[in-house]
Amino acid sequence: MYGMMDLELARGRRRELLREAEGLRLARQVGSRRAEERGDAGISARWGLVEDEPAVADLLQLNGMPRWVAFEERFIVAEKGGRLLGAVRYRTESKRLLLGLLVVDPWAGERRTALALYSGAVGLAQELGASEVLAASVPGGNYPKAAGYGRVGGGWRSPVPPEGGEGRVGFWRALLHIWGTKAALPLYRVPR
Repeated sequence: MYGMMDLELARGRRRELLREAEGLRLARQVGSRRAEERGDAGISARWGLVEDEPAVADLLQLNGMPRWVAFEERFIVAEKGGRLLGAVRYRTESKRLLLGLLVVDPWAGERRTALALYSGAVGLAQELGASEVLAASVPGGNYPKAAGYGRVGGGWRSPVPPEGGEGRVGFWRALLHIWGTKAALPLYRVPR
């Protein structure tokens, strides 16, 4: 009796894992297709490392900013083929990733690099367990809007899907995340 139940549970769990793996594979395909449509294919965003500071300092200098900022602040960087194309300054607060100053290599294509940075920041925020990404307004470009962020006050906001979740976070769930509540929605039980 218990052997058959355990076997059925294992089979059910295997089906769930296969469905989840298939969903992630499809999400990656859709994401790469969207990247190709936006023109940022091949550009990856990652946390900046100490080794990136001189390259970020060069980007800052190219954009008329002081080089020392690269050594005092933290950056998310965009690279393609091992070459640093852009960076966006960040800091963290409780459940939030805050994005600030954006600098890009003028010869690399500002739009595609900025889109890769803002899109990649949502994935990096998910690694941190943050529930939202807030970005400052960028003069001369609505790059956060093009990357899927919504307008909030003088800046931009993107909710972060929960770990393993796909798609956008609903309004009420995002509101509860802001308040730090992890209640499951809907708040009622569906009879079976």
